[in-house]
This record gives sequence, C-alpha cells and structure tokens, in this order.
Amino acid sequence: MARARVAVAVALAALALPAASVAEIVATPAAHGVLTLDSSGVLGILESISVRADAATPATWEVAMQRGELFAQPSLVVNGRRYRPGNGSTPGTFRISRGTHGVRFDWLQPPGSGSVRLGYRLALFGTAYTDVVDLRVPVWESWPVSVGRLTAALRLPRTPRKRVIVWVEPSDVDAAFSTAGNDVRMAIHNSDANQGVTMHTVLPRAVFASTEGLNVEHKPGLATVLAARTRRNRTTWPLLVGGALLIVVTAAVVLRTARWRRRPPR
Repeated sequence: MARARVAVAVALAALALPAASVAEIVATPAAHGVLTLDSSGVLGILESISVRADAATPATWEVAMQRGELFAQPSLVVNGRRYRPGNGSTPGTFRISRGTHGVRFDWLQPPGSGSVRLGYRLALFGTAYTDVVDLRVPVWESWPVSVGRLTAALRLPRTPRKRVIVWVEPSDVDAAFSTAGNDVRMAIHNSDANQGVTMHTVLPRAVFASTEGLNVEHKPGLATVLAARTRRNRTTWPLLVGGALLIVVTAAVVLRTARWRRRPPR
C-alpha cells in the first residue's frame, strides 16, 4: 500500500511539471510588399516583414502557385544578413523546395525582434487579352500569426491611359487602395493568420510592351473578368492611375531556369 501511494505521488508530480515550450513566431507587427511589374509582365516581389520569435524557430514561407507559373531568383535576408542557399536548418541558410501549393522557403528565425526580407520573381501568373491584362498579384502568403498592418505597393511599368480596376481577395478582407505616381497601394489592418491575400488587378493592355511573361488569350477579356468578379459578389475599387513612371525593371524575361508547378486541382 505504501509503495502504491509513492507511485501515485510520483505520477502526480510528473503531471505537475510544465510541458516543454515549443519555439514559435509570436508576433508580426507589420509587413510591406513591393511588387514590381516589368514591361513584359514578369513580377518581382520583395516582402519585408517585422517578426518576433520567442526562441530560434524554424520558419516557412510558401509561395502559392498555379499550374504553369514560373518561379526564379529566390533570396532571403534576415536581420540584415543575407542568407545563402542550403539546408535551411543551419543558421544563415535557407532551403527552397516543392511545397504543398507551390514553392517553399525554409529557414531558422533567430530569437527576439527582427526582420525578414524575402525576394523572388514570378512569370505566367497573369493573362493578357486583346484589351486588358488580368493579374492576380500575390500580396501576402499564409503566415502562422496575424499581421498588425499589411501594406503593399504595385509598381506599374508605364502610365496607364485608361482605368485600372483593383480589388482584394478573399472578399471578406477590408482593404483600402490609393495611388501615388505609378504605384497602386493597398493597406490592411489586422490581417488574419494563415490567410493569403491577393490584389486582383486589371490593367489596360497598353501598359505592357510585350507579353513574354504572361499567358495570352487572343480575344477581349474585360467583360469576362468583371462578370466573374460580380459572381463572387465583390465590389471593385476602380481608380485612374496617373503620374510619372517610377521604375522599369530591366531584368531578363526568361525565367525558365527554375520551374515549380502546383498540383492540378482535384
């Protein structure tokens, strides 16, 4: 009986011990994306993220992609230090691999408050029609914690002479849009955890000098795009973009040196 009481006491003491904590990213106060379209429709993406982790934490960023899209030139800078390609678990390295929905970054986030800057380029993520170019611009990917303030600037290759139509997906996200020069800007307060954000943008075809970085449909597309938007029951925020040209990216269009494809939907 005495031995039984001792065994019970030991078991209760074990239950009372605190569980080992799991290292995690605990906060993301703000994030800002600079999304630069070149004159062929290739998109350069730079995501600057403020991060706080309670310990050295494995971190993941997955670029959601559709079948046939192209990905290239990944880069990662953490706390001002440029990481090199590697296994992603050794400090100072990041790993690129096929993810569940596209291309995946993995790295070890240092403890404390810091910054992350992810860079990459995408092609064939939009469709050029004879009248407009329809783009689903990936502003934000799924992230394990909410973002206090999420902002983005889409930089166009030249001044549009016609209306630019912009709205956000998913439709329940409350976003504000504005323009400054050739930038189309977006701001969201309290973006939810584990939720990607897309800035759906419809541009005049004349904004682009070529369609090498785009899918091409030899027919008008504006009516079809707007009809699809109406079916999703989302009000667009139309705006007329003006101002001087801010930036034209002169990088090569050919991104076919690296290709990852999203699995076909079932």
